[in-house]
Amino acid sequence: MANESHPRQPGAAGAPPAVPHDVAPAPAPARKPPAPAEALATAKQVEELADKLSACADSLHARVMADIRRHGGGEVPESEQAVARALLDAEIELRQRANRLYADAAACIVSSLGQSQQKLVQLTLDAAAKIQQITRISDGITLVARLLGLAAAAATGQAMPILAAVGALKLQLDTIALHNPAASASSSAKPAADTAPASDA
Repeated sequence: MANESHPRQPGAAGAPPAVPHDVAPAPAPARKPPAPAEALATAKQVEELADKLSACADSLHARVMADIRRHGGGEVPESEQAVARALLDAEIELRQRANRLYADAAACIVSSLGQSQQKLVQLTLDAAAKIQQITRISDGITLVARLLGLAAAAATGQAMPILAAVGALKLQLDTIALHNPAASASSSAKPAADTAPASDA
């Protein structure tokens, strides 16, 4: 027979402890923003760099052909022919180095480069664009040499030579930017001129 003189009290064994209603739950810890992906940390990222270097080779080939076509089928000066041959040879070498990165991507992984993949890719995109804009032959030759240096450094899988090659490429891109102001700067005033109200006669 149950002992009715001692009813079960709250908090007795087997019952969950009571939670006060006026105690707010502890706030969840703030999430850290995701860190940018380290460059060349995976085989896929190495292949991405190889792809962008191949795109630079495409841009270089298009630029050389455009310069040759400027002569309209006429005779190309010997000095320009020599530059064109040198750049086309560099294009072939750049493609070969990019192909080696494709083939050896797993062996070219860098454990900790200290650079983001996005920044590295952006540098190569800038290089491909600058190839179409350069007006100084020396700038173009040096830029292609820097791209070849980056491809060679990436093939080592070592952080120090890659960082040195990235720094040299960035410096050359900055130099080209000084020598070749963006075309948009010269054309930025054109819309304003087109929309300006005509003066009364």
